[in-house]
Amino acid sequence: MQIVAFDSGDFSRRKKADGKKEIVFFTPLGIGVSINEKSEEKFKSAYLSACKKLTGEFKVPTKRAVYSHASLWKEIGHRKAVPFCDNVIKELQKLIDMVFVSYVVLPPDEVKSVQVGGYGCPIEDVPTMTFLRNLSPMFSYITAWSYTGRHMKEDHAYLLHNFSSKLTMAWQDLTDHIAPRIFPKGDECNPLISVADMFAYLTDKKLWDAKLWLEPNNIANVWADYDFEVEVRFLDENVLSKYRWFSQEQIDTVNYLVRPMVFLDIEGISISKVTGDPYVSAATYAFLNGGGFQGFDEGIDAGKIRDGDVYAYAGEKAKERAFAFKDMYDIEVCSIRELRQKVQGLL
Repeated sequence: MQIVAFDSGDFSRRKKADGKKEIVFFTPLGIGVSINEKSEEKFKSAYLSACKKLTGEFKVPTKRAVYSHASLWKEIGHRKAVPFCDNVIKELQKLIDMVFVSYVVLPPDEVKSVQVGGYGCPIEDVPTMTFLRNLSPMFSYITAWSYTGRHMKEDHAYLLHNFSSKLTMAWQDLTDHIAPRIFPKGDECNPLISVADMFAYLTDKKLWDAKLWLEPNNIANVWADYDFEVEVRFLDENVLSKYRWFSQEQIDTVNYLVRPMVFLDIEGISISKVTGDPYVSAATYAFLNGGGFQGFDEGIDAGKIRDGDVYAYAGEKAKERAFAFKDMYDIEVCSIRELRQKVQGLL
């Protein structure tokens, strides 16, 4: 069986007009990275070894189990993040069977707008550039759906970086045939999703450096010297009905979330404000347990908890919530400090 992980980034090109830079082309850029199930443990080990070596060479200040390109860019800058990611892929290339690349071609001068809605809500015309921007948070699963167009009959496990999306036919088609595992913050806790994230980042950079446009042959060319197959499929107007949203209803991903989930409930602080050891410890604990992690919002996330999950708290009210959930579910409860102690010495 193959394991294939999906993540995405943004691809844009700008030109100067009247002294300002304006976007002339934009698309989400989705990546799927496929390895053989028998190579999974070897892949993880090689990933950890490569990252440990490179964090020393590039003097990365925060030691993590799993690195996203965004965390590297923030800490060591774009100039160093690029070779860091490239060297990770070079170390792993013999364990990667195939890289799948997907993107959207809807030229705004030809396709002025996209019709969305219609199911339980009005149909509306969305300007094409706005539509493409709105596709970005959806594109990990749209790339997975695109991948199934050529690999539906193959035995695969699908790992998806978390996403936010209104209902589409692509999601319905995908989940009619497979049960993907969704990893909140997957590029920071799952090595294979991390590598998919790095591929999206580097594909953009390699095309820019080579002054090549986003086309199938060019994508294959910039990865030609690496030891894996590259497959490209772009999505155009002919399949627009599949990836435009037909409802305002949000996709409910709860039943597809990877388990265990690590929830961080920090009183008065959202996870977007959490940095340093608490955040890194949650990501590391999720990695060690093969799960995902996220912040906890009582009004939104109470229905996501399942037996086997981990609930880490800070603050009295958060502690009360943690033990209230423990009375309902068979979950692991600990303070953020205790969570940090659990992973101490492992990085």
